[in-house]
Amino acid sequence: MPAEFEQGFLVRQPAWHGLGTVLPDFLPLGTEEEIQHAMKLAGHNFTISPRPIYAEGNAVIEGWQRLEKVMQGDQSDGAILHVAKDSYTAVDNRYCWDLMAKIVGQGMKLETAITLRGGAVCSLLAWLNEPVRILNDDSDTLPYFNLSWAHDGSGGINGRPTEVRTVCMNTQAAAEAAGRRRGNEFDFSIRHTKNAIARIEDAKMALAGLRAAHEEYVALSNELAEIPITTGQREWFVSQFLPAPDASVEVSDRVMAHVEEARGKVRALFNGPTIPEAHRLTAYGLQLAGVEYLDHIRGYRSDETRFGRSLLRDEPAKAQLRNLIRETTKA
Repeated sequence: MPAEFEQGFLVRQPAWHGLGTVLPDFLPLGTEEEIQHAMKLAGHNFTISPRPIYAEGNAVIEGWQRLEKVMQGDQSDGAILHVAKDSYTAVDNRYCWDLMAKIVGQGMKLETAITLRGGAVCSLLAWLNEPVRILNDDSDTLPYFNLSWAHDGSGGINGRPTEVRTVCMNTQAAAEAAGRRRGNEFDFSIRHTKNAIARIEDAKMALAGLRAAHEEYVALSNELAEIPITTGQREWFVSQFLPAPDASVEVSDRVMAHVEEARGKVRALFNGPTIPEAHRLTAYGLQLAGVEYLDHIRGYRSDETRFGRSLLRDEPAKAQLRNLIRETTKA
């Protein structure tokens, strides 16, 4: 399936891949019955069962376990999602929903809930209904919070704030927008260990950080919105954003053609519908162009890579974008 999408639901707007159940409004999550219903729609209604690994002759391999997916109401052997040492403790999906419930209960609403790679990766996305608008931009900027977890050993439980500009659905981490100087205190990561349950308070801390990060994101975006740039500065930004290979290294005409093609795509954004006309020559317009290129235009090796860039992990290229914008305004 596209993006290794297994199952899930989305509120109002469908996913780019067209899969999943599109709901007309947010689901209530106030009771256990409502949460169980939502988990079933998301495909999260399964548990992880640790089971022994056998060698030849049915001898148990000590110190190791296989982790199997067991759907509710079906205790038969399921898919093996991971083989790990017996010190590895899989955190139940229900616990992850409890984490998000701590956030939802403080003003956030569940926007998406999805299952990827047959249950190996699960994700929840909630939004905080506090829309704001950047100067001379007629689209709302909304803070989102993503909680993702993996059952295949590729990661633990990770919470991170993101920013989504609703006109073009750009996703940008609020941590990246606020800058590394904040120390990413609004992100959290929980390993699959026996003391993971004790980390539930991190969700509350993450929400507090999300609000602070969003306020800083808005302040910085409004600051950029008031900084005019010239067409020459904009062109310099494009050349530095997508630099040519090192001059000391011989490159083919084909490589240079690819670079120019990519630069052309970025230039085209400034005359497209996703950047307001008022910001085609502002520092904020550079930010919008950079994020849109990184999230939606640049090539990616697989659908999983595309999904990971926009939702499941921090993106170094976007973290560097703000510094480049500031350099551009001084060029």
